[in-house]
Amino acid sequence: MADDGTSPPPERSATGDPILDDWDSPPRLPTVPVLHLDGFDGPIDVLLDLAERQRVDLGRLSILTLVEQFLAAMDRVADKVPLEERADWIIIATRLVLLRSKLLFPERKAASEIARLDTLRFIRAAAAWLQERPQLGQEVFARPNREPNPRVASYMSLLEACLTVLKSGAGEAAEETTVYRPRIADLFEVRHAIARIRARLAKTHGTEPLMAFLPPLPSNANTRPLLARSAISSTFMASLELNRGGELTLEQTGLFQSIAVIPIEATAPDQAAQLKEQHHGGPPATPRPSAVR
Repeated sequence: MADDGTSPPPERSATGDPILDDWDSPPRLPTVPVLHLDGFDGPIDVLLDLAERQRVDLGRLSILTLVEQFLAAMDRVADKVPLEERADWIIIATRLVLLRSKLLFPERKAASEIARLDTLRFIRAAAAWLQERPQLGQEVFARPNREPNPRVASYMSLLEACLTVLKSGAGEAAEETTVYRPRIADLFEVRHAIARIRARLAKTHGTEPLMAFLPPLPSNANTRPLLARSAISSTFMASLELNRGGELTLEQTGLFQSIAVIPIEATAPDQAAQLKEQHHGGPPATPRPSAVR
């Protein structure tokens, strides 16, 4: 107590914080750190909310300045703010730094960069492993190979064989090289089938099945199946050619049924005229309902 009867003012504790030391009673502690950055001045939680809603340009913010101010605020209230609240501040700052880092390294670029760094790390590890192994010719020496080189031996054998062939063939006439020529089977041709059909149509003026125009087959058992297929195919192609030329008409009652060959003279006069006009460049005729299938 002082001599004049008044009590001395309470001693102020020097905390090192000018804000806290200038007040007689400590002020209300901040709920979150306040940042003063280029383009933003306010609480850090507001900055995070604006950044997540893309209402502030994070590209203008300096990560170094943000971290320095955040660490200074954490140090200033380290013994005055509960640990749980400071942990929330760290989470907010971490999210801000993550958003800012995504502007520097996009996701795809960051993934490719990480893969490249992993590959580089693997190459360096492999190079270090190879470097630590004993070097051939410096620390270890291989046993000399006393066997002849097989490649050189093969070259010498080739030269010796060429000399042998040249010596043996000197002064001798070159033999005729035998060329393989496969035997061509004697099959029925379309031109012969056309002549055969025309000759038979000249004798018979009625409708006949296509199989009646087949040529006689030889009795040779080896080539008879091949000749039979050749006779059928050549006769069928010849009938199509004659039908296209307007010399006959082909009819078939159903699928996979026998084909009937009708001479052009045996058809009705109006149908014959239409067919002749169609094959000689006249107006197109109405197709017959019984076309070849």
